[in-house]
Amino acid sequence: MANINEITLKELSTMYKNKTVSVKEVVQEYIKEIEAIDSGTNGLNSVLELNPDAITIAEELDDRHTERGSMLYGVPVLLKDNICTADKMHTSAGSLALADSIASADAELVKTLRKKGAVILGKTNMTEFANYMTTGMPAGYSSRGGQVKSPYKPGEDPSGSSTGSAVAVTANLCTISIGTDTSNSIVSPAIKNGIVGLRPSMGAISQKGIIPISFTCDTAGPMTRTIDDAASFFSEVTGFSMEAEETEFSNYTIGINELSLKNLKQEEVKKAEIVIKDLEKAGVTIKRLNIEPIPTENIKAIQKYEFKFTMGRYLADLPKDYPMKSVKDIINFNNEHPQETLQYGQTLLIDAQENTRGDLSEEEYITLLKDRETKKKEIFETLRGINMCLMFQENLLLQYVGLPILAIPHGLYNDGMPFGYIATSLTDVDLLKTAKSLSKMIERRVPPKL
Repeated sequence: MANINEITLKELSTMYKNKTVSVKEVVQEYIKEIEAIDSGTNGLNSVLELNPDAITIAEELDDRHTERGSMLYGVPVLLKDNICTADKMHTSAGSLALADSIASADAELVKTLRKKGAVILGKTNMTEFANYMTTGMPAGYSSRGGQVKSPYKPGEDPSGSSTGSAVAVTANLCTISIGTDTSNSIVSPAIKNGIVGLRPSMGAISQKGIIPISFTCDTAGPMTRTIDDAASFFSEVTGFSMEAEETEFSNYTIGINELSLKNLKQEEVKKAEIVIKDLEKAGVTIKRLNIEPIPTENIKAIQKYEFKFTMGRYLADLPKDYPMKSVKDIINFNNEHPQETLQYGQTLLIDAQENTRGDLSEEEYITLLKDRETKKKEIFETLRGINMCLMFQENLLLQYVGLPILAIPHGLYNDGMPFGYIATSLTDVDLLKTAKSLSKMIERRVPPKL
């Protein structure tokens, strides 16, 4: 069996094409790794559930090897536990209240992955209900799955809510994982775990069949070890070509958000300067920009207004005989099992139940949506003519207006934890093509020592 450690999509695809390895062997190797370093008391605890049919699916794909055409063919993929699969696995968002819930249909994204020949290897642990259950819950904790651990440093925050998806990728427990992001839930854990995370632009990937928070902020996206893999995945599931045109580096204009360089630690400033200097040495045009962040209250208010409705709609669509049909049902279940489910409380669920539309009136909600459109027009104008903009601090404005975001790893802090930053552009294609072309200058992944 060839070594699958740090393997890329292109490498795996080539191995399949040359018949140097079978899909079954690759799946077995990942399962062995999960059992070795993720399971048990001292494990990373990133994988919540393995697909009992994974080996059978791999064997079937090996039998159909002549159909290979997609780069996702035979690729083992782990899904965040809020993404529905109509198989023998459960979809619970980490909640014990939904621990025995089996979806009646695949999420639209999962349907696409299966058509492309991907192997759904299992589900990843996550911050319960994507961190919309209570305040004070540790990132990566769920009542169903327990606590996900940092693979870089014991006791460090692995960040959330797509915690298990990020940890599984950086620990080489799958080729690709899928996370979801409402307000940094792909971006932040990708940075904290030294990997690439793509939060696509709003609407680029269907959210149908994913346990929601906000129907205007949620999106799923890939978590990978390289920019190239993120671009290939996006191309496969959306149909957009990611072949970067041959161009001189001097043809690129890269924006640097000056405001994101303020209040950084000294070592963060030095790392940011290295990235900028490398781009300048290559002949890239650097343009200094000032992109103000939005108050976190704005995006939180929208989530709060939309949560109960959108969650209620998801629960109502579960099989008719399933007992959890509303947020109130989940609250009642948790109250009946407090030792197992309420270690950190459920204040956000209770607030959503009691304040149907949050703290906003309908007029205030509409005003926020109009403000979002105004901010979107402003940032579109700021980024006009920019191939890609780099920011060295996270900025919720990007999620607020629905722009694509790419989390990029770039070495380690002095304490051994990963350092990273984000990039954005007006379109997913522009962002990914530019990032691919400049990857040797902007991307530097350092795997954890496991």
